[in-house]
Amino acid sequence: MRLLTLSDFQSTGWLVTDPHVLALVNGIIGSQNIVFRTYGVTQDIHIVHLMAQISHECGEGSEMTESLNYTPAVLLKQWPKHFLPAQAMAYGRTADHPANQKMIGELAYGGRMGNAPAPAEDGYNYRGRGLIQTTGKAGYAKLAELTHLDLLNSPQLINDPSHALECAVAEFVNYKADEEMLTYCEHDDLLAVSALINVGHLVDDEDDVIGYQDRAAQLKLWKQRYGI
Repeated sequence: MRLLTLSDFQSTGWLVTDPHVLALVNGIIGSQNIVFRTYGVTQDIHIVHLMAQISHECGEGSEMTESLNYTPAVLLKQWPKHFLPAQAMAYGRTADHPANQKMIGELAYGGRMGNAPAPAEDGYNYRGRGLIQTTGKAGYAKLAELTHLDLLNSPQLINDPSHALECAVAEFVNYKADEEMLTYCEHDDLLAVSALINVGHLVDDEDDVIGYQDRAAQLKLWKQRYGI
């Protein structure tokens, strides 16, 4: 198995000239050996699928915390069951006011995914973060058990360059359906890998997976780097 290099990130679109992205990449490179051994990542095909998904989910390291800067129309389209039109207008981004991202997080994610309902702030505090965009208090709690990091009290640790790769890999390898995630990687089953991350279960149609075409493009780039 070949380990990741700085050149791999440069060649696949990671903006390493940005000091924040470079710090993240250096953290990934520095921690990868022990992380991969700890969580059973042992093949190049594991790495290329992992990196394809990570690259999509976090915008090549530039979007480590979920932005909730949505317009009213997008809020109603993305979360039709969680926003009334009046709420979307009040909290979404318009020409008259910026988005109220805390309230958007509370309404979009509150009362589900392990989060307490609004007015508790779980929905905002446990919004998507990290290389694989862990979302929801239940997701943070599970990841805390796997990594032994205090993610419930310090959710921002998921974004720490020292811990980011471990958090992503720990979550990635623990997705499962009929088979384990790494087995789907070995089958080169991009739809299964993508669906488990984005939908939470297997699907038959790639249109059911948000960003599937970009995930496929990312996988092609990473396969080229690894000669697969």
